[in-house]
Amino acid sequence: MAETTGIRLGGLVLGSDDPERLSAWYRAAFAPSAEPGIVLMVGDGRLVFDRRDDLEESAREPGRILINFYVEDIEAVAAHLKALGVTRWIRPVEDFGAGRIATVEDPVGNYVQIVELAARPGAVR
Repeated sequence: MAETTGIRLGGLVLGSDDPERLSAWYRAAFAPSAEPGIVLMVGDGRLVFDRRDDLEESAREPGRILINFYVEDIEAVAAHLKALGVTRWIRPVEDFGAGRIATVEDPVGNYVQIVELAARPGAVR
């Protein structure tokens, strides 16, 4: 297969029976100053929240897709999520080879990881 160029991931669409509620959760958790709406810009990426009536109330296989947010201070983000009332921690903050990671569950059961990459000389965050 030939190398492709000019391709980039535009974003991720999360289906929900209540996209406004789901969008509000992500905005409060990761982009509190963002404007309300069903499109949430986070860094160079976007999350789009789509109204769907063909979904179960909760994700059947929540670990199938992991939504990663790279952060500079995982302890501060974890404290912020706890202050928002996040109680479903799939994985508490722990070390892994490239840094530190924690996994929480969003309101519809998707797994969301917060990742703090270790500082290494020449590493890109």
